[in-house]
Amino acid sequence: MEENLKRVLRTPEVLFIGINGVIGGGIFLLPGQVAGLAGNKALWAYLVAGVIAILIGLAFAEASSMFTKTGGSYVYTERAMGRTVAFTVGWMSWLTFVVGWASLSNGMVSYLTALVPGLKPYKVLIIVVLIAILCLFNSFGVRKGSWTVLFFSIVKLIPLLLLIVVGLFAVTNPGPSGAPLGSASDFGKAVLVLIFAYGGFEMATIQQGEMVNPRKSVAVGVIGTLVGVTLFYMLIQLAAQRLDPALATSTAPLADAGKAMFVGGATVMTIGAVLSIFGTKSGVAMSSPRILYALSFHRALPSVFAKVWPRFQTPVVAIWTTGILVMILACTGTFSHLLLLNVAARLYEYLLVCVAVAVLRFRAKEAQRPFKLPLGILIPVVAAALCIWLLAQETGSQLLAALIALVIGLILHGLSKLGHRTKLG
Repeated sequence: MEENLKRVLRTPEVLFIGINGVIGGGIFLLPGQVAGLAGNKALWAYLVAGVIAILIGLAFAEASSMFTKTGGSYVYTERAMGRTVAFTVGWMSWLTFVVGWASLSNGMVSYLTALVPGLKPYKVLIIVVLIAILCLFNSFGVRKGSWTVLFFSIVKLIPLLLLIVVGLFAVTNPGPSGAPLGSASDFGKAVLVLIFAYGGFEMATIQQGEMVNPRKSVAVGVIGTLVGVTLFYMLIQLAAQRLDPALATSTAPLADAGKAMFVGGATVMTIGAVLSIFGTKSGVAMSSPRILYALSFHRALPSVFAKVWPRFQTPVVAIWTTGILVMILACTGTFSHLLLLNVAARLYEYLLVCVAVAVLRFRAKEAQRPFKLPLGILIPVVAAALCIWLLAQETGSQLLAALIALVIGLILHGLSKLGHRTKLG
């Protein structure tokens, strides 16, 4: 089958999709936790997490340069290891985005109600309306969705840049950079936490079927995103620690750091957090349905999810199915519970993509690779080993939740295959 999606996304738009996918609510929530775990080595935790993310991103860049179809990691792993393994990757990737979208929706409303307490009785209504708006934007065309992403990619950076400038240049007597580092295990946990903040760069790889020049755009989008974000995050952490010596004990670290910036600084950072989270939600709203579309398009799930709206050439069934599930999760779950699946599911996807890149070096030696990594399979193998190390930092409950989700996906996949065979029979 041929994809029937419109190719309109250019390289700068793909880069903004990647940046928007990474810089989201996480950076407004995590600096305090990282300072508490890594102490005065917090900046090193960002650097280590950034290097790991870049190595994983390099594997994604090589894999994506071999393909032009929509689906991201699903497409790469299918070529390397077959449809069943590819389905598990696509399923966990989609689940990661769905849970992330739901948790961000829940978290954003918490920010809104903190800013405007009178909105608390309307929490569920606000969640449903905001998710529905994003689904509508994406139903009317990927370019409209990309404009939304572009707008929030720019808007969200303003308060963060302000924090950096004030924290680095206006603070004359900064407090201590953080408590001494605890155990090596705590540092590993800090790196693991930061993987959540770095996650999302793969959004730049999913809509290849809607890119004008997919091979070039994905490589630029992934690598440019991760290098730039690593430096940006380190500057944010340093500025926040200079502004607020008690950052490690804060539950709203950048808002508390904002109090030391100027009068009204906390409000500015809170509004920035709301805009940032909504911006990330807009990117997830565009990317996550395309994964469900790809799974259905490749007959790993019922074909109904691959239906495209003829007028706008968008996967409208996948968009609204994903949106409705997000509404349910966001309205019934809490931020902390919804995050239990996120990092473990994401690392599962990253691990198998790295393995796929190594396998394809042997199974598809002659395939065109406009972006080819040096040193043979060394980089993807090292990236895969680092994914395993990070998974070892997870709690048992997180790993169990991810395993249950994976089993549910395999059951649905098996039922879909059985239904397809019955039709053919």
